[in-house]
Amino acid sequence: MSGATRFAIPAGALAACVAGVLLTFAVPAAAQRGAGRRPPSGGGSQEPHAPTPEEEEELHNAYQRASEPEIAPPKDPLLVSPEIKAQIGSDFSSGPPSPEGSLHRTWGFPYEETRGDYRLRLAPPFMLEHTRGLQDPSQKLYGVPQQEDTEGLYGLLYYRRRSLQMDVDTLFPLFWHVRDQAAYVTVAGPVVHREAPGENDNWLAPLFFAGGRPTGGYFHSPLLLTTSHWSAEKAFHLTGPFFWDRTGTDVDMGVAPLFFHGDNGSIDGNRRTYTLIPELLFYHSSHEVDSSQTTVVGPVISQTNEKRSIFDVAPFFFHIQGKPETGGVPEEHTTVFPLFHYGRDPDQSLFVIPGYMRRVTKTSDTMLSLLYSNAQTRNGATSLTAVGPIVPLWWNYRDTDLGVHAWAAAPFFYTSDSPAGHDWLTPAIGHFVNYGLSSTWYVFPSFTLSSNTHGWENDLHPLLYLGRNDESSHTVVAPVFWDFANPKGRTTVAFPLYWRFADGQDDTITQVAANTVYLQKRVAGGTDWSFHVAPLFSYGEDPNGYFWNVMFGLAGYSRHGAATQTRVFWIPFNGGQQPQQAAER
Repeated sequence: MSGATRFAIPAGALAACVAGVLLTFAVPAAAQRGAGRRPPSGGGSQEPHAPTPEEEEELHNAYQRASEPEIAPPKDPLLVSPEIKAQIGSDFSSGPPSPEGSLHRTWGFPYEETRGDYRLRLAPPFMLEHTRGLQDPSQKLYGVPQQEDTEGLYGLLYYRRRSLQMDVDTLFPLFWHVRDQAAYVTVAGPVVHREAPGENDNWLAPLFFAGGRPTGGYFHSPLLLTTSHWSAEKAFHLTGPFFWDRTGTDVDMGVAPLFFHGDNGSIDGNRRTYTLIPELLFYHSSHEVDSSQTTVVGPVISQTNEKRSIFDVAPFFFHIQGKPETGGVPEEHTTVFPLFHYGRDPDQSLFVIPGYMRRVTKTSDTMLSLLYSNAQTRNGATSLTAVGPIVPLWWNYRDTDLGVHAWAAAPFFYTSDSPAGHDWLTPAIGHFVNYGLSSTWYVFPSFTLSSNTHGWENDLHPLLYLGRNDESSHTVVAPVFWDFANPKGRTTVAFPLYWRFADGQDDTITQVAANTVYLQKRVAGGTDWSFHVAPLFSYGEDPNGYFWNVMFGLAGYSRHGAATQTRVFWIPFNGGQQPQQAAER
């Protein structure tokens, strides 16, 4: 703040000073008054003198003031902690205030001027020096630095600064030395050295870069193809093809592409490791949590855990062995591809050789072979017996729970009976019945007659299709005739001469038969229809009139209400009101 300096005494400090002065003088005065009294004359005991009301009030006020706390004023009332400053911010963005006092100049070489704590020295181009914080009795009044802050440029190449927070020595461009509070940086050409509390950096560019931190450090050397950094949480090192990577206790290392190894370093029962050697076709991993291991050496694959062990020689030999003693099931499976497979466990067994398979479970028994096959499921409730396919196939299927029995002597005869229906089929004819729902006849080669509760259909694939389903019907004689009808409309096509499209919802009809066209639609008061024999003649009517044309208007006449129009050589002659709708025809 420029101008006269204002001094403010805190109210608490003023009250404490006044209370101290009063207490200093009040207590001795009361004591002196008590000591100066003399007891009354006469014998006997002497009673103490009762204080007057004025004395009682004076003593009360003195003791009351003595009990008040004394709070010393803060040493720096404007001091703000870094936490509070970061929260509330500040509009102060410059250095100390402008110097105060009279200006003094010294004309000479070098030139010098001073004002208060400020000094400037100039000897261009050899010296330029600026200083704040000179010892001056008035500097405490203006908040200027309490220690000198000097910076200067000497000989155009050397820069020097000395202050409480920072020291700088720079000989451009060869040498730098900077102190920033407790941190020091020295740069001399390619050599860099930095020191800070718990930190250091040492560089010799471009040969190596090294540094340390309280929890780690780094080292980089491009010529040695080496880079490394480490901390308590993670670390990484790379030298040529060799790498080492750590995250917590998890470590991966290797020499790419020859060797790779990893270990998560877990000590809580979940340790995992792996090793990979690609050129030897070798891989090994282990998981502690399930006591599993996997090893691959070329085509040989070995896996083991608490429940089973696996040994394979891909793609020909595969073997699985259970471990009931450690929680697995008593099982064993062996495959010699493509010649043999046998497997068993407490629930089932499977045996396979070329042309034969046998599978047995607790509720089923299935045997398949080239000559005879038999399958039973659900404890014999269903059974299938087949002979073939070397000889004409005969098979028999029965489901006692559902009452289904089907058998066939292919390709001659097939029949099936169940509570739901009866089917039979020969190469020439067949009948399929679903009791009370549907019936279908098949006649060789492609004729079918079907009926159900919703309608019927007779087809001769792929030429003729006739049928009805509830209120819909269709007739197709491919590829010349199509007719589809339902309550919403009807479409009939006799390709290529006849086309008819009828919409039953708005009574719209569009019909084309050779060179004739018939159009119809429902309008207010009745029906609007027209018939055209292209290109000779057209005639039409609506609830308000009619029209006729010869050769599309070579001669014609139309009436719509009271309006008429006559056409001669396509030239209209209107009578009465303009017959807008008739003219549009």
